Amino acid sequence: MGITGDSNYFEDFNVGDTLVHQRGRTITEADNHMFTSLVMNTAELHFNQNLVDKEPATYYNARRVVYGGVVLAFTVGLASQDTSENAIAEVEMDNGRHTNPVFHGDTIYAESTVLEKRDADRPDAGIVKFKLEGKKPDGTVVVEIERTVLVKRKSHYLKA
Repeated sequence: MGITGDSNYFEDFNVGDTLVHQRGRTITEADNHMFTSLVMNTAELHFNQNLVDKEPATYYNARRVVYGGVVLAFTVGLASQDTSENAIAEVEMDNGRHTNPVFHGDTIYAESTVLEKRDADRPDAGIVKFKLEGKKPDGTVVVEIERTVLVKRKSHYLKA
């Protein structure tokens, strides 16, 4: 038995299929503080409670917004087992946008829809393009991005 699953190779993806990834992730204040500090984010909406308390009408009823990099990173992570466990490389992420705010304590889930499949310039892999969405439990989309992955071909790696 291999160390990766046998149902997420290039041949297993079909254009139009939507994968609903089973795991969710509740984003904590600690997650947000760690990431904003690591990337030296200066947008105080993410870490300055005093600022948002002074202008609650401007700042989501005095709630700090989770840094979008955290939301995107966790959404990609939630999708990875099903979409890129057998990947050779992340090729591209494009057309991303944050559509609704995420707050500390919110839980997100991920869904990936296969937009395109094509051959790569190598015999052992192909390219799969997904539309990745991060959603709250009520279905509110919070982030979306097109994600292109170079994925191993089952026919090359799993020989009988």
